[in-house]
Amino acid sequence: MAASTNTPEQLARQICANKGLSFIGEVGVGAFKKTFHVKRNHDDLALKLIIRGDDKARVDREIAALKICNHPNICRLLETDSIEDGEHSVTYLIEEFLPGGTLSDHLANGCLQHDKIILLAVKLTEAICHLAQQRITHRDIKPDNIMFRADGMPVLVDLGIARHLEASSLTKTFLMQGPGTPLYASPEQLVNDKNLIDWRSDQFSLGVTLTYAAIGIHPFAENTSLEHTVERVANRLPATDNFKKLVHEHELDVLVKMVETWPVKRYARPEMLLAAWCDNSGRTT
Repeated sequence: MAASTNTPEQLARQICANKGLSFIGEVGVGAFKKTFHVKRNHDDLALKLIIRGDDKARVDREIAALKICNHPNICRLLETDSIEDGEHSVTYLIEEFLPGGTLSDHLANGCLQHDKIILLAVKLTEAICHLAQQRITHRDIKPDNIMFRADGMPVLVDLGIARHLEASSLTKTFLMQGPGTPLYASPEQLVNDKNLIDWRSDQFSLGVTLTYAAIGIHPFAENTSLEHTVERVANRLPATDNFKKLVHEHELDVLVKMVETWPVKRYARPEMLLAAWCDNSGRTT
């Protein structure tokens, strides 16, 4: 069987024809996926094609993780299937459509106001609480992986490198850096210390993300070099005094504990982190 010359858009249109969906257009490209806006009757949906399907085990894990998650702040998987493309079988996912863009899009206009930071913190902490209850670690929380519904509600997306803590690791032990995005990754991810990677790693990444959203800096940045910042985290040097000063001025001191370089110094349980944010916002749990 000859290899197909179908483009992702051609495949997406073929899937739409097979499923009775209306093709609207492309909305996003990631390292492993291409996303299209489609409709079923009047319902907007996202059709995601796995464009690098050579790592089937990771694709299967993402699908498995999404299937067991049921939380309003985690993207909803509606259907998954595959389509033949020449010699290959292309996996695709149909998910809820999130029209509000990514957190990165929102931050292009500057830092968020305090009330929006608190909403982000509470809702995304609730999401990682749910993941922790399922024994799942996201491992790649960052502004690009936080999207918004039309009503402004934040949603955690892309569980492509999520790991169920009771499953075997897919990352080779000898790799210096484990899965994740270096600038948002915890020290234990950067040095691939698998025994320390759990929900507290997500806590660290969320802390870095919220810091960017609130004050526009990385907690460990001393200069403009991203490599230097990542190196400081990997070497478990302390967050900068400037970071601590600014988050205190913004009444966001919870962030300091979230980005401690040793997991044991962060909030020990998801419920404790959620309580800290709810207290910070004047809410009670």
